[in-house]
Formats: sequence, C-alpha cells, structure tokens
Amino acid sequence: MPAVILDRAGRRAKRIDFGSPVMRPAPQDVDRHLLALRQSVAALRRHTGLSPRRLLFNPDRRRSVERGLQLYTRSLIELTGRIGPAAERNPAAYPSSIACLTAAGVLPSDLEERLRAFATRGDALGKGATRLDRKEMVRVLDEHLDDFDELAAHVERWLAARRPQ
Repeated sequence: MPAVILDRAGRRAKRIDFGSPVMRPAPQDVDRHLLALRQSVAALRRHTGLSPRRLLFNPDRRRSVERGLQLYTRSLIELTGRIGPAAERNPAAYPSSIACLTAAGVLPSDLEERLRAFATRGDALGKGATRLDRKEMVRVLDEHLDDFDELAAHVERWLAARRPQ
C-alpha cells in the first residue's frame, strides 16, 4: 500500500507505489521508449572520436549528433513519464526525469550526479530550444555515452523486476 502524501495545499496527493512487484504502465509502451533510447545512443556512438574541427566542416554530421541527443532526451522523458512520477516530481523535463528515476530507486545517486552534468543542456536540446557548440558535442560524445548506456541498463533491470511473470 503506498504511503499517503499531502500536496502543498494539504490535500491528499496521488502517488505511485514504486515498490509494487507488478509494473503499472503497459509494457509495450515502456519497451518502445526504452528501445528508442537505446537506438539513439547507438546512433551517437557512430560519431565518437570526432574532433570539433571535423564537426565544423561536416554540418550533416553535426545535425546528426544534435538530433541523436534530442532523441535520447525525449525518449528518457517519455520513458520516465510511463514509469510514473516520484512524489511531487514532474518528469516533463530532463533534470526532473533523472531526479524521478533516482527517487524511484531506478538509478543510483552516483549515476545521477554524472548525468546532471548534461542536464541543463539535455533539457534545452530535448525541447529544440538550443544548439550545442562543436566542443560541447565532442565532450558529450566522449564523456556521457557510457552514462547513457548505464542509465538504460538500470531501467531495464528495474523494469524486469516489476514485470508480471
């Protein structure tokens, strides 16, 4: 039985019981978003090892990296929305999605800290509101793709433990 949580106005707030042995969202929805997240990371891996100079002279590759990062961010937000929000969290943005997954016990806190380094840019990229410069793109490709894969692995393990057998 989930604990009773009061919202800021003192009313009873709805809360999903993340300790439940059965997964609440439709498995096919969750699987679709998890697959999209994995595919976006795989597409980004094709661009690792680039120099900022190569991105300067290849606008198609630059757009491909930017689009891959947008897809990763949107997939994570959608996936978090399907798993369900943690208490008083709104997983409508990248930083709150990471916090929601940590509060739900899906992600360890050390991974949350590493993902927060990309959080402000990831949120803006997911909305299409900003562009990364070439050096930032190369840094994200070099430093964060393993974190993105680790995030997907944690989500997969968490979901597997909650699927009906």
